[in-house]
Amino acid sequence: MSPGLQDHYPLPEGYAFRAGVPDAETYCRLRRISGLTPRSLRAAQMGLPHTLYGVHVVYDADIVGMGRMIGDGALFIHFVDIAVDPAHHGHGIGSAIVGAIMRHIRSTIPAETYVSLMANGEAWRLYERFGFSNVLPDARGMALWIDSQ
Repeated sequence: MSPGLQDHYPLPEGYAFRAGVPDAETYCRLRRISGLTPRSLRAAQMGLPHTLYGVHVVYDADIVGMGRMIGDGALFIHFVDIAVDPAHHGHGIGSAIVGAIMRHIRSTIPAETYVSLMANGEAWRLYERFGFSNVLPDARGMALWIDSQ
């Protein structure tokens, strides 16, 4: 295991962290089965190499979870793609992924970094445990989807 990938949210026996992002096909599969908005293989192949830091979780030979951070590496960091295969829910994998990324941020990123994310559904409960808080009424999250098709 790479240094810094384990914290007070350990993975259960049989699961292991790997640094880096999964291949584009696995990335697309995990997004789809975990309930995140599906993304095209082409977009994944173009975007994943620009990840600042990512981790994925392996069970046997299968990748069953992932998470990554994007941004400029100093001023702004954004959490994306926190996804766990539903067959592996309830084992603390999501918490372990977020914990590993947070530890990486705290150990490598300079002070005054704004870390943000968009929490789908009840996922805000997970992120709150790591110190994230709702920014309303001071700010409102906004998004725009661009589809080249």
